[in-house]
Amino acid sequence: MAILGKIRSQGLILILVIALALFAFIIQGLLTSNGAAKASSLGSVGSTELDREAFGRRVEATMQQRGAGTSTVQAVNSVWDAEVRDAVLKMQIDEAGIEVSDEAVKNQITTMYANAPIFQDENGQFSEIKLNTFVADLKNNQPERYQLWLQDVNNAADQAKQNQFFNLLKSGIIGTQAAGEMEYRLANDNRSFTFVNIPYTSIADSLVEVSKSEIADYVSKNESKYKAQAQRDIQYVVFEDKASQADKDKMKADLAKILPASYEVFNTNTNKTEINKGLEGVTDIETFVNAQSDVPYDGTYVLTSKLPAAAKAMANLEKGATYGPYEDGEYIKIARVEDKKMLMDSVQNKHILFAYAGAERSAATRTKEEAKRLADSVFAITGQNSKKYATQWDYFNKNTEVAKAEDLGWMMSSGNGRSLAKGYRDFLYSNDKGTVGIAESSFGYHIIRIEDTAAPSEAIKIATVAKKVEASKATGKQLFTNAQKFQQGVADKDFAEVAKEFSLEVKPVKSLKALDENLPGLQRNRSIVQWAFRENTDVGETERFETSQGYVIVQLTRKSEEGLMSAEDASATVTPILRNKKKAKMIMDKITATDVNDIAAAQGQNARAATSVNRKNPTIPGVGEEPKVVGTAFGLEQGATSKPIAGEKGVFVVKVTAIENAPDLGNYGSDANEVAQRTANQATSKLVEALKKSVEITDNRATFY
Repeated sequence: MAILGKIRSQGLILILVIALALFAFIIQGLLTSNGAAKASSLGSVGSTELDREAFGRRVEATMQQRGAGTSTVQAVNSVWDAEVRDAVLKMQIDEAGIEVSDEAVKNQITTMYANAPIFQDENGQFSEIKLNTFVADLKNNQPERYQLWLQDVNNAADQAKQNQFFNLLKSGIIGTQAAGEMEYRLANDNRSFTFVNIPYTSIADSLVEVSKSEIADYVSKNESKYKAQAQRDIQYVVFEDKASQADKDKMKADLAKILPASYEVFNTNTNKTEINKGLEGVTDIETFVNAQSDVPYDGTYVLTSKLPAAAKAMANLEKGATYGPYEDGEYIKIARVEDKKMLMDSVQNKHILFAYAGAERSAATRTKEEAKRLADSVFAITGQNSKKYATQWDYFNKNTEVAKAEDLGWMMSSGNGRSLAKGYRDFLYSNDKGTVGIAESSFGYHIIRIEDTAAPSEAIKIATVAKKVEASKATGKQLFTNAQKFQQGVADKDFAEVAKEFSLEVKPVKSLKALDENLPGLQRNRSIVQWAFRENTDVGETERFETSQGYVIVQLTRKSEEGLMSAEDASATVTPILRNKKKAKMIMDKITATDVNDIAAAQGQNARAATSVNRKNPTIPGVGEEPKVVGTAFGLEQGATSKPIAGEKGVFVVKVTAIENAPDLGNYGSDANEVAQRTANQATSKLVEALKKSVEITDNRATFY
């Protein structure tokens, strides 16, 4: 009771304490939710937030559209560029009040889907009826996909607005007479001059010192050129996941057991030893190979001259002989010679194809039986007669409704002929020059004529059991142990020294950026880059990564945040600039004469001549582009000599020998149009880049991808 009385007496204080606690709880919740929202945001362009889920859908669609060769980061970067472009343009379009008609959106959709087979009629033309039927089906039966379709319509409307915006922009670009005359003069006014060039290379770099403070000062005065993204340097070693020699020997021993005519195997179900047929004695070779090999059976013939080095010796074996075990690239193999014969390696051929419904890449509606009857009827006309075949081939080459005639030219069995369908290939390399016949393949029925053949060569048919060379469990366990020991060792020792102890090569990687994915020697590996850019990853820290190549131990060696380049980072580009400036002054201080020939003699150089040089292409023969030097020459009177000029390649002095101004045209309309056209073509990209610089862009891609 005493306690309750005390609480009542201090009621106001208690209420304040509870209120403050509740307020702190609410504020913390707001801060936490705001932080979470920020962390989950993909980014923003001005006031436009980029929706992460919608962005992710576009990334997936881009990857599907571009195929297996496109990485996630490549797709992300492509979609990001498009999203930023659309966002900055939308701001301008909304501000300008640009709207488009339903007809314009419809035309844009037609353009977007014109090449989609699902919306094409029997003539390959875009069908509005098919499109409307498709959309109606989505609306009635597939509501989720219909919502995606509506998004496509919105995208089409945005694209139509952008097209109108750019058309308005370009329509406001004109080429004036003054601009046209300048264009004409830049290309057609010429100057000829003698010159001397004292190259910067005439002074050794070691004689010119450029300090870090000078580099830093130059960078600070040219900030726009030397803004750098956040970067990381790493070094790594690889504990390669590969089979040991003991692993390979074990694989060879296992394959050697199934090579003879028969071999023993213990059946754990019956607890008895059984006798199985081996590669040498088996009759159904294809089934045996497919059951035992990591590589499917391949019954094609190979020219003995084309056998790989590891299998060359089989060229001398007789039919039925076995070979191996032997190592060939990534596989341990055993083999049996199935057959040997002379083969036409190179065959020149034509064919007439009668396809049917269901055949590969076929749009035909006829049945397989109907296609066979058609092929037989045409073959009955041609027989082995080359002229009759040529008549039929010419007809079906021009009239492809019933059949399609093609000239495949020369096909090599050991080269481009390997891509031919099986039935076609079998006929082609089993018949002589001049033969006409019917062959069936997955594409339909072919009437083939062999136009010509090269000299026959010896070929061999080999049945091969191949096992992929892989590390054993014991080798993998030892690899993991070694990787652990290395990581423990670098905790208190130098990374390179520990690598020497393990006989490993240290591979440095410089200037990684947050969205990089390709590491030299490791190919794509985003996880390493993401680790290097985590806020809590410190310089000197190491981490182990499991990759397809094995265990990779990585150490972070440098962190550089976004902002101006440091003197060290800018040194590679700035040092040559500052060094050449100093060399230019050193060279100019040595020049006391005023005549080109006298200067050349004093500096150990030769005076040279440049003829008919213009400002549009300010190239000096034997030197290269020197716009400052050429521009100076255009500012001199004939016979006048310039003061020393600090050019791109060295210090120049020029004397104008001829002024060749092009005649006045009076009207420069064609040149003005050229200027306008060029400006209009560049306007789109330049405007977008300018708009990007005018807004604040937040980019969190590296957090999520």
